[in-house]
Amino acid sequence: MLSDSKIRKLKPSEKCTPSRPDKYSDQYGLQLLVRSTSTKTWISAYRFDGKQTRLTLGTYPIMSLAEARQANTEIKALLADGIDPKNKKRQDRLNNVHAQKFNDYALDWLAERQRNVKPRTYQQDYNRMHKDVLPHFEGIALKDVSFEDCRSMADEIEKRVNKDGEPPREVTRRTIDLVANVLRRAKRERIIEQNPIDDLKALYPKAKSQHMKHVDIHELPALLQAIENYHGHDQTRLGMKFLAYSFCRTIELRMMKWAHIDFANRLWRVDIDNLKIARKHVVPLSDQMLAVLEEMKPITGQYEYVFYHTGMHQPYSEEFINNALDILGYAGKQTGHGFRHIASTNLNELGYMGDAIEKQMAHDKKSNIRAVYNHAQHLEERRKIMQVWADFLDLLRDKGEVVDFQTARQQIEQSLISKQLNVLQNADKQDLIKALLERGITADEIQEYIDND
Repeated sequence: MLSDSKIRKLKPSEKCTPSRPDKYSDQYGLQLLVRSTSTKTWISAYRFDGKQTRLTLGTYPIMSLAEARQANTEIKALLADGIDPKNKKRQDRLNNVHAQKFNDYALDWLAERQRNVKPRTYQQDYNRMHKDVLPHFEGIALKDVSFEDCRSMADEIEKRVNKDGEPPREVTRRTIDLVANVLRRAKRERIIEQNPIDDLKALYPKAKSQHMKHVDIHELPALLQAIENYHGHDQTRLGMKFLAYSFCRTIELRMMKWAHIDFANRLWRVDIDNLKIARKHVVPLSDQMLAVLEEMKPITGQYEYVFYHTGMHQPYSEEFINNALDILGYAGKQTGHGFRHIASTNLNELGYMGDAIEKQMAHDKKSNIRAVYNHAQHLEERRKIMQVWADFLDLLRDKGEVVDFQTARQQIEQSLISKQLNVLQNADKQDLIKALLERGITADEIQEYIDND
């Protein structure tokens, strides 16, 4: 017979191998296996239907000698009643699984998901799970989840209508997907026989896409003046200005990191995990955009994100621009995303290259493989577009009225030429020579030009 003191002293013998552990017997078929790793495992050996069988009980010292003897006694009692202990153990495990609550299983799924998705995706799933899913399924067993339970959850989300009386349809559909994924895993593991949520999304079709609201060109000067005179937080005022100048997506603005800004080359290399397009996007920085970033440096330069809420210790929420526009009196008239429509329409009116504008708007389709890699396509033209657009907005703001497009373009391009001449006149001679060589002009050609000048 074994004792606790004897068990504690047991170590793998010289004959012990990974495939042949040392075996020590206690009584009534209870055995202790000492493996080459020093792990000590309790085994109950018994005969059922004429076949010798072993059942693992647990490991020592987590399962003590007394507990192992009790478990072995229970097995002998089952054998006396003609019950195979292995089948009983399997059935008990199945019963425990069937008694499992949906919320416990969902949290287990969520923990597994955290290891397989990007942090931002996990955080979105975590927020939806705790806000809309777990409260609704409290106390419901996984095997008892019904179509009506899932539909009731979706209906609760739909009640959160906005000021226009519209439900958060996209939130509803994504939350349905979340629950469907949990139940899909349960079905794969044979815990449930069918997924009761399968056809639920059909009851909540996608809302018809609408262009983001934006002011008419004749209202734009007043809007730009209102932004310039905004008396709220400096970050919000600068965020609205940068959004207008860059006509980027609001999420791109919110997730912009200082590491994404290439000041030397005047570029913002957009790199967001969940953009609508699966590629990086390059935004040339105009003088005005650079000025905004310089003004932001003392505020958030020590943080990772450019537009960082220092009080909440996280990037600004998706509504921070729209809320500010509402405060300025543009509720229902202008959204942050609306600046993209303003820029697209009016840049075309100003007569700039349509392909370059589309590149700058990042409208390439996912299926366009070439576009995925060609980040700098039409880059020089886009540099000009970004500066022209910023100058155009400043012109409207300063004049307080809409300027004829032809006149505006002539005035802005003349200003650009003047700036370039000033740069050339003030440039160091060596820098000029270096720039010419980089353009492909040979040293002999430069010398010939100097000699003939």
